[in-house]
Amino acid sequence: MTFDSSRILEEITRTSISLLLKEPFYSHFFSCLNKKIVAPDGDLQTLGVGLTDNSHTLYVNPFFWDNILLKSEHRYGVVKHEVLHIVFKHTLVANSLFDRFIMNIAMDLVVNQYVERSYLPDESLFLEDFPELQLDKDQTWHYYYHKIAELKNGLKGKFLDTRSAQTFLSINNTSHGLSRHEKWSEIYEQNSVSKTLTEAQIDNLVHISHQRTSQKSYGTLPAGIRLWIEQILFKPIPLVDWRRVVKLFSESSSKTKIKTTLKRPSKRYGTVPGIKVKKLRKMLVAIDTSGSTGKEELIDFFSEIYHIWKVGAEVEVVECDAKIQQKYTYRGQAPEFVMGRGGTDFNAPILYGNEKFLPDGLIYFTDGFAPPPAVIPRFPILWVISTQGIDPQSPEFSLLPGRKAKLLS
Repeated sequence: MTFDSSRILEEITRTSISLLLKEPFYSHFFSCLNKKIVAPDGDLQTLGVGLTDNSHTLYVNPFFWDNILLKSEHRYGVVKHEVLHIVFKHTLVANSLFDRFIMNIAMDLVVNQYVERSYLPDESLFLEDFPELQLDKDQTWHYYYHKIAELKNGLKGKFLDTRSAQTFLSINNTSHGLSRHEKWSEIYEQNSVSKTLTEAQIDNLVHISHQRTSQKSYGTLPAGIRLWIEQILFKPIPLVDWRRVVKLFSESSSKTKIKTTLKRPSKRYGTVPGIKVKKLRKMLVAIDTSGSTGKEELIDFFSEIYHIWKVGAEVEVVECDAKIQQKYTYRGQAPEFVMGRGGTDFNAPILYGNEKFLPDGLIYFTDGFAPPPAVIPRFPILWVISTQGIDPQSPEFSLLPGRKAKLLS
């Protein structure tokens, strides 16, 4: 089967120009991606993104382009759809704890709400296709994942014979546009070093696209997208002197790391390279993820955590409301979602630190709206109160044990 690669690439360019006229940010992002026309009878039968040298590549099956994407607005919408998946870093996500099929549905629900419905093929998935789930807008794929998982578990129960159930049962891995996710495996199955480089490429494209987009055009982007982009764009100056705090907390640290150095020979053994003994600052960081903590407060918290990590601390994060919801080692990147949104109880992270983690210090990010903890910490503790949190002059503030600081806007 023969096909004209140059013609299709030219038509893709025209689609990019249409994007530039209507939504410049996406056009600038799309123009930086590699484009490749694949064989009509190859593995990819549609259009989707894969990987070339740690960079995202748009693969296009010419038969799909010429015979399925017949409408120019559908070409526009599908290209924008793929760009949004990359901007939201969906293509990097690999987690064996999640059902890939449900994950793919959830990710399409994220991006399709930002594409006009008439610009996508009829079978595309939208929030309104699951009316009984009452899905909120501008949420992460994790939010939609748990909603769809709840739907799957209730197909024979609370969701029996509902429109949401009918929609879910009509979907398979090759329908509703999900087949366009097939090449993602080239990206999310990379080793950690390569994936870090690929993520850096996405961040770089976001920076370039933002610089090339006028302030007026950028302001027309939906708030949910701007919020995500600005988390990538801006690494705010820390509001707390974390270098000093971490040093104070870690004076009693007993954990060390041996590091070789070429700067001086070993005094003990007379060998080159020599060694340095470096103390590790082992910090436990608690994030209040209760219902009273807003999205902007969480962004502020993770911005400060980034700077704690940058000064050389080993950071263990616990997300907690009335109990610890999840815990993980922080490695310089905020999670896509947090667990919690219930009530607040300050005791669980302190108990975890006392009995299991044994940190040099605990830094607790919270709005402060909860009774003071009953558990006595066996380590220094710093309470970091959000800008919308309790007043420093309030009794609640004074009753918190240890050091206290309030973030200023």
